[in-house]
Amino acid sequence: MKKISNEWIKDTALLFYQIFSVDYEDANFNVKLMAGGGGNSTLCSTWTQLSDDFLNYRISKKAYKLLLNLISEEDKKNIIKNEKDITIPKKIIYDKYRGLFFNNAKGVVNRKNSGKYFHFDHNPSNKKVLSLLKSKVKNEKNNPDFLIELTNYVKNVQTVDLITVEEDQIRTSADLKLKDNKMDALERDRLIKTEFYNLHII
Repeated sequence: MKKISNEWIKDTALLFYQIFSVDYEDANFNVKLMAGGGGNSTLCSTWTQLSDDFLNYRISKKAYKLLLNLISEEDKKNIIKNEKDITIPKKIIYDKYRGLFFNNAKGVVNRKNSGKYFHFDHNPSNKKVLSLLKSKVKNEKNNPDFLIELTNYVKNVQTVDLITVEEDQIRTSADLKLKDNKMDALERDRLIKTEFYNLHII
């Protein structure tokens, strides 16, 4: 799978290089190209689908502590933690306690009323990722080793963070105030003032 993932990353880098290395004259097309929000943007959806197989996951310290308070003693025994990494079996997140992680309710109060306490957050937002990729291609596309550099950049440009709904609200509210100029990953991390562990879901 690792070999397939590495090829996938290279192909993803090549795709976005081909898109952003072109100067499009139609201003309206440029706006549509960089539009964000779920299904509102073809490129946002494309990035999500392509990156799902290679993005790194993290879990906030607060989310980890809350999870331990919400699951059974027996299930706690199946979670492995060391200094930098936490490993959680898939069945805890996707089967046994699915309601804690997945619900379409919006806002902290509505989410908690529905039983959702955690959120998987793309950090930074997919729209910000498009902006970062576009800028990197525009600024460095003439570098002869650029595709190698872009491939390495794509590997680390975004993480998927398992955070509490309160932490997600802080990030989302701050991003919404900025409209099109979304925050980068470090800015969003500083906002919620937490430590992160690498998260492995097996």
